[in-house]
Amino acid sequence: MSKNLEDQDKIEQKCLDNVRSKLSRNVCYGVYDENYEELKKLLSDAKPNKNSSTFPDFLFENGFIEHFAVTSSFENKKGSVQKLESSRLNKDSEKNFLKELEDSEDGVVINRSYTRLFEEHTHSNIVNSIQKNWKKHIISYDNYSSSCKHGIFLIEYRDRNIQTAICREDEPADIFESYKISADKYLLKWIYHYKNKIEYLIFINPISIEIIRLEQILEIIKNIPNVKFAPIIGMESLTYIGGKINK
Repeated sequence: MSKNLEDQDKIEQKCLDNVRSKLSRNVCYGVYDENYEELKKLLSDAKPNKNSSTFPDFLFENGFIEHFAVTSSFENKKGSVQKLESSRLNKDSEKNFLKELEDSEDGVVINRSYTRLFEEHTHSNIVNSIQKNWKKHIISYDNYSSSCKHGIFLIEYRDRNIQTAICREDEPADIFESYKISADKYLLKWIYHYKNKIEYLIFINPISIEIIRLEQILEIIKNIPNVKFAPIIGMESLTYIGGKINK
């Protein structure tokens, strides 16, 4: 197995482990008590696909879990701009620091910080990312030879650069520090069309998790009030500290 595949397997397993540890009734939407107990067992029983380069990522009796990542950053042919720029910042800052360290005198401590502003993140970007990746993995599902009763899409959002404001009449708005897919009427209506193929959608980010039973989406939508999504403006910073020691 290549190192890239090994790394991807570790990312997928870590994500599933996070779901297992954060699972509770209050993060579930459209999931009744009997469904919840069944879902707990499905997640517990899921094992990595021995053929990690093919669909799906995890298997359990009569079902599967497929993992994919999404972004609220703009995506070009090479992928997420934020991911590309973060990688460039890491590479360039480390190179510059090591060169300065090499040119410094013995015993001198070098302390340097390197920063960059986040590019704009938008609601439309994350919707486009989810739809694009969803359709890609549905094609893999359609080509999958085994019939399954339980299909789960596990979507990982790592950026955490979109806030969600849920506004109810005559009440202060509830502000959430990340994108909440359970509040996105437009996207939920689009996802609902896949209810005969995918049973559960699990959406996880660094601070929250949401689990949605697709066949209940129309009921979920009825209770969604006015919602607004806004980007979080910020910057990324890396700090290096080091010195040369004369042996």
